[in-house]
Amino acid sequence: MSDAMQDVEQIVADYLAELLTPAPAPVAKPELKVVPIQSWRDATVASRQADPRYLLCRAGGVKLAVPMADVTHMVPMPPLSPPNVPNPICMGRWRHPGGEARVADMGAVLSPDMAGISVATLVILRDRAWAIACVIDDEPVELHADAIQWRQGATSRPWLAGMSKEPKCGVVDTAALISWLEQELGP
Repeated sequence: MSDAMQDVEQIVADYLAELLTPAPAPVAKPELKVVPIQSWRDATVASRQADPRYLLCRAGGVKLAVPMADVTHMVPMPPLSPPNVPNPICMGRWRHPGGEARVADMGAVLSPDMAGISVATLVILRDRAWAIACVIDDEPVELHADAIQWRQGATSRPWLAGMSKEPKCGVVDTAALISWLEQELGP
């Protein structure tokens, strides 16, 4: 493997490792009451045991794994209607037979300076209200829950559930991603 390729892989590995490092806990406001619920990690692990397949994609040079159970369709990048909000994360809207999906640029989700990097595929998620623009790397792969380094208590990038060691990639929590997008861009 060339030195340049090893350098690129090391940069991506360092970037993903930094994403997995928990941020300092925010200071809770006294008027807020936190009620513990079942850990999202436990729910994610339980739901993924039924279907451990993940779609590998790239956004801004970073490899991500999206649960196949949450992928409704994949289509070549179509023309989009202009976005409702002036935000680099939102690329626009795509009309489909079941309605309309807002399209998020996964590169911009990772980092605003990665907005607008070339994408080839639109991945429609869950109830088809949201889609992500990315580049599909390969056929779906199986990632077993015990082979993923899960994040605990993440306050930054709450949609990044963890990191798989083989293949080396970030693992996306689709429900958390959609929730984060709705918070960032509005419903």
